[in-house]
Amino acid sequence: MSEMRILIKDRALLTSLAAAAALLTCAPAALAASSAKPTAGKVVAGQVALLRNDGRRATVSPRRLALSAGKADIYASFSVPKTWASKQVALTLTASRDARVTVAAVRVGELSSLRWPARARSVGASVSSDLLAAKPTTIVLPRIGSGRVVLHISTSSRTRATVTSVLQLKPRTGSSAPSAGKPADGDQPAVGAPDSGGPTVSPELPSGETPPDPGTPADPGPIVDPNSPFADLLPQLIGAPLVSAPALTEASGLAESAVNPGVYWTHNDSGDRARLFAIDGSTGTLRATVELSGVAATDWEDLAIAPDAEGNDAFYIADIGDNSAVRGSVVVYRVAEPTLPPASGATVTINAGAVNSQRLTFPGGPRDAESLAVGSDGALTVISKRETQVGVYRLADPQFLGGRSQLTSVGRLPLTWVVGASASPDGSFVLIKTAGAVRGYAIDGDESVADALVRGGAGVNLPYNAEPQGEAVSASLTGRGHATLSEGISQPLQQWRW
Repeated sequence: MSEMRILIKDRALLTSLAAAAALLTCAPAALAASSAKPTAGKVVAGQVALLRNDGRRATVSPRRLALSAGKADIYASFSVPKTWASKQVALTLTASRDARVTVAAVRVGELSSLRWPARARSVGASVSSDLLAAKPTTIVLPRIGSGRVVLHISTSSRTRATVTSVLQLKPRTGSSAPSAGKPADGDQPAVGAPDSGGPTVSPELPSGETPPDPGTPADPGPIVDPNSPFADLLPQLIGAPLVSAPALTEASGLAESAVNPGVYWTHNDSGDRARLFAIDGSTGTLRATVELSGVAATDWEDLAIAPDAEGNDAFYIADIGDNSAVRGSVVVYRVAEPTLPPASGATVTINAGAVNSQRLTFPGGPRDAESLAVGSDGALTVISKRETQVGVYRLADPQFLGGRSQLTSVGRLPLTWVVGASASPDGSFVLIKTAGAVRGYAIDGDESVADALVRGGAGVNLPYNAEPQGEAVSASLTGRGHATLSEGISQPLQQWRW
């Protein structure tokens, strides 16, 4: 196990580093060589902290922070003063033995212990340097705007590296630094991050999240009330087993079981038959498959578990996908969650007569949607997918008698490419999954899920590690936390507590 220490000549230490976990999805970009020189004697102002990429916090001791790394990458965070905006920064490191150290930088907007950054973008390359034992080495980072910075640091051998200073660089004569919030030449934004030229687009997606105006700092998100479920977050990745279910290739819904402890339910989207997969949350193995005999599966896109009209825990299966916006109505199926047999790999068949349905139409015509949340009041909330600002729709009193009801438009969210949703069982919050983030919304008192979403705007950015095509999210059954799962074979079932 390698260990890395950061030693900063500033006594102020960060005691809460929840925000750094949301930054692990950022990808570094290319860094042009610089001839700038360090300004001697400058030490970074503000606070310093470390976070390992499994979500655990570092060990904190006076004037320094340390943690064991091994193969896990390390994320070190500090604040850059406003007077340093758009300047380059140099790190001076020493090592206990010869090693190759790689450093990349990620910048986020200004934040406090009660404020999360809505987006983050890469501002630096994987800058590598060979360290000789006990010999100081300086690594130059790119121009960084003021605010919170996270360094992604890794070493090639079992060494202890120490950052002995963080220095502001003098600009080169005749050069002009880019404005704060604007990428330096060669920077590439991460998925869902702000860019200087319109919406971000990933290779798999027609569109990404809408960025803020070029040249402006990224929106740090709403101020979180101290009584909110998202206040004072301590993110921890408590499990990420690889899912072993060969038939599960396009996971598009996720719900933690209310009947079978430790089990997560999921399903494929279009192209599969009507079936659900029970996954062991500890091992990732397939516990059982539930077949819904005689039930259609046009384009299943989301899944919830919530009480039915009699108070029994039930699946709510959202057959609401409509890529071409041609379906006159979509449907949500409701069926009681079964108790699984003890043997793994079993198949449970539920006949169509045990399945209730509620058909839905959108005001103004068909919409493509992939997100369903069922509130503690029983209302169905559906979020559309593709618009620049997605729509939030609600059916307050679903009957599940096979009839058709029109959803009510409640408002819009400043998000796009919304692919999943989940309301907490205790009714305190609701989650939204976008192409590159998980966002949380506190529910106030008797407020509906739909109203909480519209009031919450872009929501609170929650911890999330990048997935190839993540379209499934589940609120934790027992407390503050969530789980996500991506399409593809042998994907990790990420389980977070915060």
